Amino acid sequence: MAKTTIIFALLLILLGLVGYFGMSSPTAATPEKEQAASDAAENATPKRSPTALIPAFVGVILLLCGLVAMNEGLRKHAMHFAVVIGLLGFLAGAGRGAMGLVKMVSADSSPNYRSMTFVWLMALLCGLFVILCVNSFIAARKRRTAESNG
Repeated sequence: MAKTTIIFALLLILLGLVGYFGMSSPTAATPEKEQAASDAAENATPKRSPTALIPAFVGVILLLCGLVAMNEGLRKHAMHFAVVIGLLGFLAGAGRGAMGLVKMVSADSSPNYRSMTFVWLMALLCGLFVILCVNSFIAARKRRTAESNG
């Protein structure tokens, strides 16, 4: 699971960096909107929210856990810490995504679809990571039980 943790960490770091540095979502193209957008782009720097880096922060912590888990003596503790971080990442992503869905349904304001996409991707990656970790923990427990009985 240490290598799997590193892979998921790198995916989360990439997700955060794309969310922060990537292009903003396209809008409906009309000549007036294109001109207004190009004028605005020339006069202002793009607004970047540091919250877009949250998946990268989660990924960095998971990367450290994965690297520590390469040491056999520290593997169990590192992986348990990693699954807690993954669970928190899933809960944060799913919670923030649910709030975005409520905004979309309420039509109170225009939702940020790009932000919602990245939040749900983080929740998906973290949720999948937690599932893989739990399955690995169960398999390790069964293996230890079989070894002690055999």
